[in-house]
Amino acid sequence: SAVDPVFLRTARVAKTAARAGRFLKLAKCLDFVIRPRSRVQDNTDSAKMLSGKLMLALSTKVSLLTISMVILIPLLQVGQYPEEDLSMKVWGQRLEGTYARSYEQLRANGTMQTSHLFADAVQDMRSFYSEMNYFPYQFEGYAEEVTIDGRDVKIPGASFLGDEHFPARMQNIVKQQVSTCLVQRPSCNEKERAAIFINFADVKRREDGAAMATTCVVILIMAGVASNLKNIIDRIVVKPVSRILTAAKQVSSAVLQLASEDHNNEDKDVSDGVAEGMPDEMALLEKAFSKLSRISNIALQDNVVDISGMADEAKGVVVDMMNMQTKSNASDSLGPRRQSLSFRDVAAPGLVVVARLSVRAAEVDSWALNFLKMQDPERQEVATHIFFDTGLGSITGAAFTKVHTLRLFYDAVMSAYGPQPYHNATHAVDVLHCVYRLLSLTQADQWVSDAESFALMVAALCHDMGHMGRTNAFLVETGHELALQYNDASPLENMHCTSLFKVCTNSQANVFQVLSQDQYKQARKTCVATILHTDLAHHFDMVKDVNKAYEVGSDVIEKQAGLAATSTLLPQYETDVLRKNSPLFLKLFLHFSDISNPLKPFDICQAWAHCVL
Repeated sequence: SAVDPVFLRTARVAKTAARAGRFLKLAKCLDFVIRPRSRVQDNTDSAKMLSGKLMLALSTKVSLLTISMVILIPLLQVGQYPEEDLSMKVWGQRLEGTYARSYEQLRANGTMQTSHLFADAVQDMRSFYSEMNYFPYQFEGYAEEVTIDGRDVKIPGASFLGDEHFPARMQNIVKQQVSTCLVQRPSCNEKERAAIFINFADVKRREDGAAMATTCVVILIMAGVASNLKNIIDRIVVKPVSRILTAAKQVSSAVLQLASEDHNNEDKDVSDGVAEGMPDEMALLEKAFSKLSRISNIALQDNVVDISGMADEAKGVVVDMMNMQTKSNASDSLGPRRQSLSFRDVAAPGLVVVARLSVRAAEVDSWALNFLKMQDPERQEVATHIFFDTGLGSITGAAFTKVHTLRLFYDAVMSAYGPQPYHNATHAVDVLHCVYRLLSLTQADQWVSDAESFALMVAALCHDMGHMGRTNAFLVETGHELALQYNDASPLENMHCTSLFKVCTNSQANVFQVLSQDQYKQARKTCVATILHTDLAHHFDMVKDVNKAYEVGSDVIEKQAGLAATSTLLPQYETDVLRKNSPLFLKLFLHFSDISNPLKPFDICQAWAHCVL
């Protein structure tokens, strides 16, 4: 069926009008750019608020850019022919039908020599395309001289299109073939189809011009948006940062001047390390913050150790073991110790491993347990009781190992301890007990994994394996093989870690055997980190870390301290203090337990002190 050309052109106009209707959206977006807005500067804006403002502005501009390109770019294609032009297909079908009627007319009338039906259709087509910027210029498959039933007849029309409009480039030619040959002839059959060749040279030129115009419009839009974004970033980011740097520059000189008297050499190092080309304000800030950090460290170091009244021998021990410089200050008295509730009020469910303890269970859950008065079998009973029969043991030792495995492990570990007066097997079990008490009192099952608690108890038992009664400083100064093996970095503690995991290479004594791969990685990480931090060289760093944790969460820590008489853990304290700093507290627990003797009842403290003398 033929398509009305008027209807086709109306559809094109409607499509163009729909695209033009998008200008309404553009007008709304332009209000954001053109209309002046009040800008109240708030110097208290945080970095998060500035980031939010910047993201809002950038996303708005990107949306505006997208809408502009969606609206403007299609407008530049209005002059192009439609992607689906049905007129060419319709004219092909009409010409084929007209040619077939001419063929039948000549066949039916034996005396007729010429049919003008096809010629009239060609003239109509030429008239139709006379208003277009593309037009047919050649036919294929419409022979004017044909033979019908042995008679030579004529169907004129194909020669009405001259070759004077032949396109100069092949890419400007569009070939429109008929879909079906209504008359079977040599030039139109199952293999070949009759066709109309159309000249699209003018359309292609307009297409190229529209493409160039589109490129120019995109460049202009991008340039405008880039300029606008620059202004936004300058207003939201550059100017506030500039004000901050200006203020910092005013105070940085005072900070540098304050510390320059005692640290001139360090100033030179910082100045030399400033990156070339860095703005003066940034370089000054870097130097100032570096200086503030060193001042803070120095302030902490100057107030940590009080050696006033110490004998020269005691001072030598502090300097030798802790690798720290000391300074006399006013002494700080320790406040009274405060008893907290037990970790759990019930023992581990199920079978009791140690049926008869040589000490009362209440003593195990106190600080008054004196291991120096026990024999090795009694100490082993207490250690087994802690690992299996206590509330903490029910979720650690009882869950991760067997009684027989632990006893073999215990025997192997105890045999590695020498006859030293202090760093011996008794000290190992005493530290295990202290760690158990700290984990219980702090309700460790609420903020640390069971595998980490178990690993910390194992680390407590093994933290001084193979100790030879010498300090790290002595081993380093004498060039001992351990110092050479571990490059002077905590040689004793590294050796203790190695000894622990060498025992675990024996499958019958491997207390970590049933742990999953992830649990074992976490357990090994805990053992290594906590044992290495029993080196007193890390003491003051840990003090600083604890102070930092307190300053960050002081409010919730003080609230929790007000609940010391109860066993309740505040959810915020558990999340923001305990869980957040769990690696620090695990290291702190073992380090505290290792040197906890001075805080125990005096008779126990005195007995351990005599072991050191």
